Amino acid sequence: MRAIALPLTLIFIAWLIVRDCRRRPSVSTAVWLPTILLIVLGSRPVSMWVSGQRAYVTEMGNEAAGNLVDQLFYLFTVVGCFSVASFRGMKWNKIIATNTAIMLFYLYFAFSICWSGDPSGSLKRLAKDFGLLFAMGVIFSEKDPLLALRAVYVRCASVLFPLSVVFIKYFPNYGRNYAKSGEFEITGVATQKNSLGEIVLVFTLFLIWDYLETHPPGRRLGWRRIPWESVILILMGGWSLDLSRSKTATVCTMIGVFLVARSGLFVSKTINRAIFAGAMSLPFLLFFSQQFHSVIAPLVEAMGRDMTFTGRTNIWAQITLSTVNPIIGAGYWSFWGGPGGDAIMQAMTTIIPNAHNGYLDIYIDGGFLGLSVLFLMLVVSGLRIIKRFKISRNANLFIRVRFAILVVAIIYNLSETAFARLGPLWFTTLLVMVDFPMKAVVGTVGRTVNQGRSSILDQRSPALLNQ
Repeated sequence: MRAIALPLTLIFIAWLIVRDCRRRPSVSTAVWLPTILLIVLGSRPVSMWVSGQRAYVTEMGNEAAGNLVDQLFYLFTVVGCFSVASFRGMKWNKIIATNTAIMLFYLYFAFSICWSGDPSGSLKRLAKDFGLLFAMGVIFSEKDPLLALRAVYVRCASVLFPLSVVFIKYFPNYGRNYAKSGEFEITGVATQKNSLGEIVLVFTLFLIWDYLETHPPGRRLGWRRIPWESVILILMGGWSLDLSRSKTATVCTMIGVFLVARSGLFVSKTINRAIFAGAMSLPFLLFFSQQFHSVIAPLVEAMGRDMTFTGRTNIWAQITLSTVNPIIGAGYWSFWGGPGGDAIMQAMTTIIPNAHNGYLDIYIDGGFLGLSVLFLMLVVSGLRIIKRFKISRNANLFIRVRFAILVVAIIYNLSETAFARLGPLWFTTLLVMVDFPMKAVVGTVGRTVNQGRSSILDQRSPALLNQ
């Protein structure tokens, strides 16, 4: 059966992609650069695909031992994206000026390389992370950036969801794995179960957005108008998510779908401010969970965890003010592969790739100063997004997606690490926080703007304009 399943799946994937390309003829072929990058971020490294190697959990928390194939892939992808966006007239200096908080975040961690235990490794990882902005530049330099954005995520889902299903069912050596603890887990195309949950979380929200854009409320939806390809992909993702038992991703998916699909009074600025304030308070409540046990316990239980967060608090207890310099940390993404991480692993007699908490990992990387620039970036981005609700229906859908992703990322990082770590959730979080203003594009696209025709940020996407 497996000999038939894989070819049929590949044919199904090709059909989905061809169908999507025909639906969006204005989307250029250059969009495949960020699409392929996101597919790799959501699955496994290129070197593993090339070698046919099965999924594994790296023993080095900072992935210090980089593969030449993977390094070349990121180099060519990032350089290619930068070249395409620059050729189209993207003004990077204006992007930097418009996104001060995000640039401050990157600037601080660039300085942290000076005290990193692995400066060359930190520099490489930070360069890859910053290079994500160039991939976004390709998307937002399209004639219709929102259409291109949806195309990228729908095509990624069209590849990753069906492959995950066929890997899980017919290729257990690739779709299933044993964790370092010996626990059996479903991984699909990813390298571990939480990564599978992450891709389902991210791409499901964009499938919902794409459906809402193409099938507005009030429009009669007959049998022939049902977007069966989207329905099938969402069912595949839900099935994979259920098998993965990634509870954090499951809860975040439900929250995200609500935030994207809501309407009416639920989209008011008051509600948005309350949701955002509640989300931003959760990291503080978590770290004071003993004092606020009665407040946070129901939320933790809703996520399918106990107050130890499935053993995560045992890791968190090892991280104190003396673990790293509490002011500046240990340097960007260098701790877990160095002596400090080794000491914690020996104390707990198990492999620990990260703190399983995005806020603690940022503290380890950059200390309290790192946490400060992280919260500054989140607050500035959240308030900016909230201000832009109710511009128009089309903009509201994208603004809702931006807001949903930001809230979901804040919650997701309570028990997993995604901040400043290459992956689909961080890529998407960065994408919804960054503003690509209309004035940042000149040249051919700029002349189109001056002539009063459709532009990179026309009436379909006023959410991206500076205010």
